[in-house]
Amino acid sequence: MSKKTDTTASVLAEIAAYGEFLPGSVRRTTEKRMRKDGKLKVYEAQPIYTYTDAASGKQKSKRIPKAAYGRVLGLTRKYKGMKKLIARFEAAAVEENLDDGSKKNSSR
Repeated sequence: MSKKTDTTASVLAEIAAYGEFLPGSVRRTTEKRMRKDGKLKVYEAQPIYTYTDAASGKQKSKRIPKAAYGRVLGLTRKYKGMKKLIARFEAAAVEENLDDGSKKNSSR
């Protein structure tokens, strides 16, 4: 989705105006328990937010309140859009910083 008119300044302005986002994913979980009468009961457990820790590079998980599931889901989906903006920025930076004479022996 890279546009020819993208400049690093225009993409940086979009990134600055993008707002909050969260890297990672969130999922709902259920717990199954067998009752004394033999029936299986399914309970909705707390959602789990999974992310990669930037300092250690390890994957970590946290339980979040049920009420926060919708908001966290929206923020993680918004991160996917941020990754697209970062890719556009990288493409614009490469285009702006590499000149036509970058080939070997181009000055001859």
